[in-house]
Amino acid sequence: MQTANLNVRDLPVEDLRELGLFREGEISLPKKDIDALVSGMRTGLIRLNNINHGGIEIKEMSVKLSLAKNADGKAELLVHPVYKQSNLPSIISREEGDDLLTGLKANLIKETSENGEQKKLMVEYDWDTREFIVTDTSRLKVPDMINGMPLSPYQKERFGNGRQIEMPDGTTFQASSTTPDGIRSNRLALVVSLLMDGGISYLLLTGLKAMVGDRGLLPQKDERNENYQKALQAAAVQKSANKSTEERNAPLTNNNEYSRGYGRSGLSR
Repeated sequence: MQTANLNVRDLPVEDLRELGLFREGEISLPKKDIDALVSGMRTGLIRLNNINHGGIEIKEMSVKLSLAKNADGKAELLVHPVYKQSNLPSIISREEGDDLLTGLKANLIKETSENGEQKKLMVEYDWDTREFIVTDTSRLKVPDMINGMPLSPYQKERFGNGRQIEMPDGTTFQASSTTPDGIRSNRLALVVSLLMDGGISYLLLTGLKAMVGDRGLLPQKDERNENYQKALQAAAVQKSANKSTEERNAPLTNNNEYSRGYGRSGLSR
């Protein structure tokens, strides 16, 4: 998970249209991929067919997508194809790159200086696109709770440094920029609580990617235990309360129905 300060209205519709992903006023991407884009993450692999991108006709291509802000502060769509060969970032050695390629390590944390400012960078390898990904750890959004269990200050610091976290019930997780959710876990589903705008927001994450061990991907469980169920209930209560507040504050239309404020494209005005 990363800090992005974007919402669905910021999605570059013309870029999506050029890739054949915006038709008849609708974005033809799964909700999980749209959420990944506005969260500052990469989507999962997307199959593009019969497109003309930059004057080049492409019959079939698998890519991941992400967003970046240009000099004007507007979101631009970045296309990440599947590379034939990965390029090693200058901040890691060939040996360190091999550790990521073979799964011996899930990530590497490197300290660097840019314009006199010290930064911590997390380097990962994306097996889907055969690409090394470098993430500024200051952009990582650290959870406040996982399945209703609070993270200690020490655990929050470890998460922000790309380290594995283990909770009392055996749930383990780790930040990852190679997944749409921005997190890997030994559970297929998590309720993640984030402190946003002075309050707690709940994210229900399902179909999570497995964590990386020294022998590849680690086993996962679809274990939705008591902690998960309680957190899910708390999320449902908050959602209901937010909906009631929105309905009370929404303007009335002529037929006394609440205006939802959504256009044909499904993008909030």
